[in-house]
Amino acid sequence: MGDGVSEDKATTLTGADYTADDYDGDAHVPADAALRRLVEGNRIYVEALDHERDLSQERIADLFENGQRPFACVITCADSRVVPEHIFMTGLGELFVIRVAGNVVGPIELASAVYACEHLHTRLLLVLGHTHCGAIKAALDGEAGPVAAITERIAAALGDVRDPYEASVANARAAAAELSASPELARLAAEHDLDIRVAIYHTHCGVVDFLQRGSEILTFDGEIPLLK
Repeated sequence: MGDGVSEDKATTLTGADYTADDYDGDAHVPADAALRRLVEGNRIYVEALDHERDLSQERIADLFENGQRPFACVITCADSRVVPEHIFMTGLGELFVIRVAGNVVGPIELASAVYACEHLHTRLLLVLGHTHCGAIKAALDGEAGPVAAITERIAAALGDVRDPYEASVANARAAAAELSASPELARLAAEHDLDIRVAIYHTHCGVVDFLQRGSEILTFDGEIPLLK
């Protein structure tokens, strides 16, 4: 699922020349095009640029009559500061968002992701972790009780990691690994180029780090090869 970086196929992530509605209801937005849309959206968000998002009654009616056509599925935390539709400057019907404390992936989150990728033809599945995550702090502090279902899963993902940022990365990568282990998503990756990615949102500044499998970090102002 896009584990390696192609040395000879570099793409500059500086533009977003489409929206999901440029594709008809049966078309699939390619994962690399969807990623460029997210990167460009985050640039607009961080730089506070003027950007029109269609929230009109006509858009609402279109989505009701013709169905949703999200170009990406985002699994992220329930933290009120982490709002993918704002972070990536998207409009109604453009993102299929699954939110749960700690952006962990269990059976319900997995089933929701499979639905988005299988039935809505989403070809980019992004696990979006974030800094200063309360669920991760609770796991690092060994909290149990009512939140044990979340903190125990996070603690298992972290292992010996104690650095807060690296903990966010490890937790998000563990969620992505859960998704990658799904037979349904593995089939979609093989047959329809589904791509599973990991990113970290910085709550203090709004920037999103799109993480590669190695050590590279991809942001809106870089020229980093896309995964192939």
